[in-house]
Amino acid sequence: MQINCSELFRPLLGINLSQLNIHVVGGAVRDTLLGITPKDIDYVVIGATPDCLLKLGFRQIGRDFPVFLHPKSHVEVALARTERKTSSGHKGFQIFSDPSVKLETDLERRDFTINAMALSRSGQLTDPFHGYKDLKDRILRHVSKAFSEDPLRVLRGVRFKAQLNNYHFKIAENTRNLMITMIKQLSELSVERINVEIDKILSTDDPTIGLNELESLAILKQIAPEIKSIPQIFYTTSLEARCIEWMSRNSATEDCIKSICNRFKFSNHRKEALNVALSLIRNTSMTPKCVIDTMTRLGWLRGNVPDSKLDSVLMELDRANITPIPIEHWFKYRAIARSVTAKTISNREITGASFGKAIYLERLKVLSMAISAPGTAPGL
Repeated sequence: MQINCSELFRPLLGINLSQLNIHVVGGAVRDTLLGITPKDIDYVVIGATPDCLLKLGFRQIGRDFPVFLHPKSHVEVALARTERKTSSGHKGFQIFSDPSVKLETDLERRDFTINAMALSRSGQLTDPFHGYKDLKDRILRHVSKAFSEDPLRVLRGVRFKAQLNNYHFKIAENTRNLMITMIKQLSELSVERINVEIDKILSTDDPTIGLNELESLAILKQIAPEIKSIPQIFYTTSLEARCIEWMSRNSATEDCIKSICNRFKFSNHRKEALNVALSLIRNTSMTPKCVIDTMTRLGWLRGNVPDSKLDSVLMELDRANITPIPIEHWFKYRAIARSVTAKTISNREITGASFGKAIYLERLKVLSMAISAPGTAPGL
């Protein structure tokens, strides 16, 4: 089969690579055959040594992994390699790279047949594991028994199914059965690797596809047993907002959120977004006192400027309708409350400890008028 793949090799232009037996491999081949423009392109060189690439101006990165940066475009090029399992986890492999390693041997170590194809510069497809047929049949099938050596591939399988949902891919029955036997091995993975795959699932057009697959394979039960419910549909788009939607469907307590944040080492931004949203979801009262107490607890009435990035995430929640008081109302009340400052009452004969109380009472007053105004009830 001949395929027009000139665009795939364009990043390698600028130096003479005519003596290198170089191929595009992996997801870029899969996406090209599906008619998708690849986001990332992986290159493999067959029958070469590190010195061959270094003499052409490539720069080696990493000591144990035969990967090199193109001198002009800085895309990564790898030498053909094979690997041997030496310890548990995603990184527990010994890499072997040598000019004797054949392209088919390099492809055999890959996860799914649709990712185990290669394209030469002339457009010749190398497909030793029938990935093209599985691509046409919309099947995710593991390449070899070596699949079971890397538990990360379980999450990757779910992620690929979610990412390729528009093409209606299914996981082959024998592959699915193998994945099930690997579930307990997920404990060998770092939380960072798990986070990457979960975030990629949450970033797909329809996260419920991947999350439901995680549930049906009992993966969620293994990595996050507190999370038992999955939204039927996601209304938000950002990762942080989608995390909040997901947690809100599980009536997550403060301790539960804290446990999940710590276990998965969430960023400070995601932690704050989850905690702020949880406070707003729990607040069902619109009395001025409750509104002020909530904003005080969240630090919204301090002198610092509100975090626009966090505000943007919270505004998305109005699409999901999960807060009793619309987020836009909260921002309106916050602006009103923050407008009351020391300068507002500085002309009054108030000193000392009474000053803070005066600000509080003034905020109660202005919020009482705003909340009682027509059109400010929840949901309006």
